[in-house]
Amino acid sequence: MTTGAGHGAAGPLALCAPATAPRSPSAELAAQAARLTAVMDATTNAEVARRGLTRADFDVLAALRFSGPEQRLKPTDLSERCGLSSGGTSNVVRRMTESGYVVREADLYDGRSSWALLTEEGLRIAENIQDAADAVHAGMLDLLPPGVVDALSALLAQAASVLEQQSR
Repeated sequence: MTTGAGHGAAGPLALCAPATAPRSPSAELAAQAARLTAVMDATTNAEVARRGLTRADFDVLAALRFSGPEQRLKPTDLSERCGLSSGGTSNVVRRMTESGYVVREADLYDGRSSWALLTEEGLRIAENIQDAADAVHAGMLDLLPPGVVDALSALLAQAASVLEQQSR
């Protein structure tokens, strides 16, 4: 869920190459995927900032929201899912706790550990941000010809699946 706008798989310099510079098919695919990600992330980031949060804050709230019915995770799991350091995760969880979006709950089976649990207010803010970003994204994607979004989604899912299997 972290953003790497401008620093995707093609790398920061590949995205800044002159339009006339030839690219390999793999570099072109990575560059176009990074461009699309950057545009979509900018919208989400604007919605996050409008509510006084950072993208890391939202990523943690979203990870908790989609973590299962209990909407809780251990800090190490949050770090892994959100691509944050343990210190970064600790800072975000502290801020979200102070804002009333997250509560810490002791782990009854491991006294050294705790859970980060999404509150009702945290769920509400995460849903509001996602709904607002989704609405803007839908308006943007409506500019494309019919069927393009579905076709691109299917092709990207197929490519990702094959490449993920190969990288294992």
